Amino acid sequence: MSLSETRPSDRTAAAVQIKGWRVGELVLDTVLMRVLRDGVPLAIDRRGIDLLFHLAENAGRTVSKDALIAVAWPGRVVSENSLVKAISKLRQALGDGDGDCLQVVHGYGYRLVCVVESLAAVHEAIREPAVETPAGHAEAVANQSRHWLHAGGLLLVLLGLLWAVVLLTDIETKDRTATDASRTYDVVAFLPLRDASANGGLALYADGLSNYLRDQFGSVPALRMIHRAESQRYRGDRRPPGDLARELGADLLVTGEVSQVEGQLRVDLQLFDARGRIPPWRQIFQRLPGDQATLFEDIKGALLAAIADQKGRWGHDQSSGRGTTNDAAYQAFLRAATLFSGNNDPNNQRRAIVLLQRAVELDPNYADALLTLGGIYGGSGYYADTVDELLEGRKRAIASMDRGIELAPDDPANYLLRSEMQLLYLFDVEAAWADLRAAADRTPDGESARLLVWHARLLASLGRIDEAIETGARAIALDPAAGARRNQGWHYLAKGDTRNARAVLMLQLVDLPENPHTNFYLALCDIYEGQPEAALQRLELSSTLFRLLGTVIAQHERGDHAASDIALQKLIDQFAIPDGYWIGAAYAWRGELDQAFHWIERAIEGGDSSAAYLLFDPLLANLRDDPRYQRLVDRVGLGEPLGRKS
Repeated sequence: MSLSETRPSDRTAAAVQIKGWRVGELVLDTVLMRVLRDGVPLAIDRRGIDLLFHLAENAGRTVSKDALIAVAWPGRVVSENSLVKAISKLRQALGDGDGDCLQVVHGYGYRLVCVVESLAAVHEAIREPAVETPAGHAEAVANQSRHWLHAGGLLLVLLGLLWAVVLLTDIETKDRTATDASRTYDVVAFLPLRDASANGGLALYADGLSNYLRDQFGSVPALRMIHRAESQRYRGDRRPPGDLARELGADLLVTGEVSQVEGQLRVDLQLFDARGRIPPWRQIFQRLPGDQATLFEDIKGALLAAIADQKGRWGHDQSSGRGTTNDAAYQAFLRAATLFSGNNDPNNQRRAIVLLQRAVELDPNYADALLTLGGIYGGSGYYADTVDELLEGRKRAIASMDRGIELAPDDPANYLLRSEMQLLYLFDVEAAWADLRAAADRTPDGESARLLVWHARLLASLGRIDEAIETGARAIALDPAAGARRNQGWHYLAKGDTRNARAVLMLQLVDLPENPHTNFYLALCDIYEGQPEAALQRLELSSTLFRLLGTVIAQHERGDHAASDIALQKLIDQFAIPDGYWIGAAYAWRGELDQAFHWIERAIEGGDSSAAYLLFDPLLANLRDDPRYQRLVDRVGLGEPLGRKS
């Protein structure tokens, strides 16, 4: 990938087919498995989607209860009452409480009586529109949504936000695998392994193995991972693997259990191919407690071989040189990784550091331990009590990453992580770009979802928002679960484009309804649109930091300055270290410029990583005409954008 340009990828430019029906004011998209109203997806569960789509297929005809049960609960015996509840829930989501569209035929079944029209295929790339101003874009979208084309008796409906759904919907999930046989990658779901021990004492190892496999296979270019949060929803689900793969939209499903047999650790692993290319695969691994390090490596190798042998895509030797043969070091690493995974609890962070330091002491060449240690050091803001401790952690992060990369020089993920650290912790733009290029050079085809997500954020940090949005769209098309949608929403807000920001953030919220960043950004949309009360409600779903920050802003917009002051003082009391930047942002929004500059300067001195957002953070709009603002930008090193095509 050329990092001096942000040209659309071939994937983005490829033709996208939109198929389904228009039902009244709704659009039923059978490719992306979504129901849209005014371009925004409705929160309908998978069973409701199946029922509605089957009824649309048989529009005007009565569908029996038995037929609907077979569609929504395949292979299971359920009562009619379950169907009634599902239909009621569907009606509620559709706003059809009176049954004007979805009618019951008493004693037999249900039918869809509203007008159902087939959508034609759109044989062109759907790209994000260039947005000049929020108002101008809104007008363009309105004009687009009114544009109806008639051809061959089929109705083409170009909705203003349809591009968002096509590019920003989780393409790798939701039962679309059968229609995309030409893909060069497979979507993989690693379900949480079940602790089948007699005393339930192997949960740590079960989760650790699940996370380890997901992380290891995530670096294989021909595979795309279902997000951990999505897979976690199916913990303990005993339904047939075909049903689970269908709901998750996975090509390959990995599941199994961990137990203890006669003093040995036993792992029963199963692989299911939803596309029918690989026969069901099962292998049991069993080792003595002192041989667990090699056990996990053997499991990874056997599982990779089971896929590679059938598909002929990869060789057998996938060794990266990142592991260890020291069992004690491996156990320490596994425990640390489990503590650290997706968890910003300071106590867990400190415990993980001790464990990883122990792993490195036992094996100084253990690259995975060094790289993970660097990642935790890099997030020292979560556990540091002083600025000195924070800055020392950041220095250790880079040193640990340097050594890890020296030991494992071919893994692009390592360079990506260091690139993030170079910008966010050292404000070294040149080094950040260099590591991003190194990651791209080691990535097949020059791009991956994670690489593009960080590329977009780096572009945004340099004030190149339009390029960031275009790059973010490419990331979303590859893997929305990589954090791309959330970042895209933030970048749209930087342009003042709340319409597009809300569209992409709502799609993110469908998959991860309680994500604190997403809810904070949506609250900002409410505030920008003059709805501070709605924002306050939304902020209850955010983290403490962003709930307080958003409350400062929302209450200020409501005119309740006393409430804004109270929230601001709480923000200062709890988050002066390491998040002083956000305190400055709160003052900036309120127009108290001297205080804003004081806190942001303090944040830069303390190494607050959020200072990398200076050039595009919409919360700082009141500062940008002040000469002190440019001095801050220059101080952080974000002045002249880099990486432009010469």
